[in-house]
Amino acid sequence: MKLFHCSTTKSPVIHTRLHACIGYFDGLHLGHQRLIEAAVQQAKKQGGQAALITFEPDPWTTIQDLKDVPHLTSMSQRMRIAKKYGVENWIILDFTKEMSHLNVQEFHEKVLFPLPLDTLVCGYDFHYAHLGKGDAKTLAAQNHFQVIEIAQVQCEHEKISSTRIEQLVKDGNMEMCAKLLTRPYQIEGTIVHGLKNGRKMGFPTANLSPCISYVLPKEGVYAGMVEVDGTLYPAMINVGKNPTIGKHTQNHMEAHLFDFHKTLYGKQVTFQFLSYLREEQTFSDLDALRSQLNNDQLALVAYFKQRKDG
Repeated sequence: MKLFHCSTTKSPVIHTRLHACIGYFDGLHLGHQRLIEAAVQQAKKQGGQAALITFEPDPWTTIQDLKDVPHLTSMSQRMRIAKKYGVENWIILDFTKEMSHLNVQEFHEKVLFPLPLDTLVCGYDFHYAHLGKGDAKTLAAQNHFQVIEIAQVQCEHEKISSTRIEQLVKDGNMEMCAKLLTRPYQIEGTIVHGLKNGRKMGFPTANLSPCISYVLPKEGVYAGMVEVDGTLYPAMINVGKNPTIGKHTQNHMEAHLFDFHKTLYGKQVTFQFLSYLREEQTFSDLDALRSQLNNDQLALVAYFKQRKDG
C-alpha cells in the first residue's frame, strides 16, 4: 500500500486515477467496509486503483482542542485492515485548524480537486468543511468526479457506528463487537514490567502499554487471545486496578497466556478480547484470589475447548 499526505497547501503526486472512499474510519467496521467495497468495485470496473482518504488527527480533536481521545483502532491498524479489503493507496489529510475552517468550495479546490479522483465514495451521514456544511449532496454538485453515497448499514435494526461499538466495548459485550467489526476487538502495544504479583501466585502476566489511547473494555476478566510474533495464544486477560493488591490507581491490562513460557518484555503484541467472564472483585486475601484465578482458568479452558469444537 502506498501512503500519501495532503494539506491545504500541498497535494501528493499520484500517477494513477483513483476511486476513493472518504471518512475517519475508526474501527473499520461493517459500515466502513461497505464504502471500501464500493471503491474497490469501481476500480475493477473502470480501471485505476482503490484509495482511502482519511484525516489525522481525528477532526473532532482538532475542532474541539481535545487531547488523548480514546479510539477503537490506531492508524496503522486501519491501514492493515483496509489493505486486506483491496485498498492500494492511503491518503492522510493533515487536519489542521486551517483545514477545519475551509468552506465547501475551498475544501473542494484545495483538498479534493488536486487529487486524481474518478470516484469518491462517502457515507450518507458524511460531513466536511467548516461547521460540517459539506455533505453528500454538496459533493455530488461538483463535476470533477463521480460521487457514490452509501446508505445506512444496520445490524439488529440499529445503525452500525463507531459510537455504538465504543459503548459495546465499555459494556464488555465482545461478541457483538466482533460481529460489527468482523473481527475481535484488539488493542496493540508493548509488554512492560509490572509488579510481578501474578508470577508469585502461579499466574505470570504480560502487562500491556497500549500504543495509543484506546477505548478500554469494561473492568473484569476476559477470554482472549494474545498475538506474539504472528502466533495467537489463548489467554486470560484482566482489565482493572487489581483491588486486592491495591497498587494501581488507573485501569491497566495484563494477560496470562496459556502454555507460554517465553519472555515478552519489550515485545509488540496484540490483545484480542473474545468474551467477558466476570467482574473484577476484591478478595479477602491472596489465597482467595489465587483460588478464583484457578477457577477462572478452568472456565476459560472449557471456553476455548468449546470454541475449538464448535
